[in-house]
Amino acid sequence: MALRNRDQPVLRKADVVARDLLEQIASGTLEVSSILPNEAELAVHYQVNRSVIREAIKLLEVHQLVKPVRRRGTVVLDPFASLSPEVLRAMVTRKSGKIDAEFLASFLEIRAALDVLICGWVAERRKKGDLAALEQHVERMRGLTGDPDAYTEAGFELGLLLARATHNPVALMLAHWNRAVTRDLPHVFGVARATSGPHLEGLTMLLERFREKDAEQARALVTAFHAWATPRILAAAALANGEPMARVKKELR
Repeated sequence: MALRNRDQPVLRKADVVARDLLEQIASGTLEVSSILPNEAELAVHYQVNRSVIREAIKLLEVHQLVKPVRRRGTVVLDPFASLSPEVLRAMVTRKSGKIDAEFLASFLEIRAALDVLICGWVAERRKKGDLAALEQHVERMRGLTGDPDAYTEAGFELGLLLARATHNPVALMLAHWNRAVTRDLPHVFGVARATSGPHLEGLTMLLERFREKDAEQARALVTAFHAWATPRILAAAALANGEPMARVKKELR
């Protein structure tokens, strides 16, 4: 199990245990309404002391994945009832390391609808300061075209700026939620923000719609972008899963 990603330090033992159990619950290996092994059994399995297990179970409670029930034990809850981005990430990337293409497609469908809604709101509600911040950020992205990783990260930051410009706090929360879900798959989601002229040209066109407060055309642009981007993200996921390039190209046609 990987203990580190680009944005986080080495995880504590309780975090490692909690993540492993979370992945088992998200994948269905630990079934809904089943009972977790007791503390002593889990401590032996993970080769840690019982205090680590107790802390790990508390973390699972935060994600609304388990519930201690008196005289029964710790009951596994339905992961689909959890709003935690950590749970959704585990569902997108299964414990095997393979990306669940069907689940990813469902996520992309929701994300596209949210992006269209958010950009329409930006066009309708943006203030001068919001527009200036967006223009400055897109200009910064122009200077990052030689660094794909930095460009992709700047694209995620742009999503936060767009959400702020809606002046809807829930939209900003959802933008952070999206970032948390996608942060471990930059090689997949980054294909939609390739450091190329067309992407920057599209952002320039979107900024113009924001300047004119043309919500209808802003929504149309974002809808077209996702219609283009979604199959490419799914193709990148297929390649990451080891599918042959020829098959992926055929599906893109």
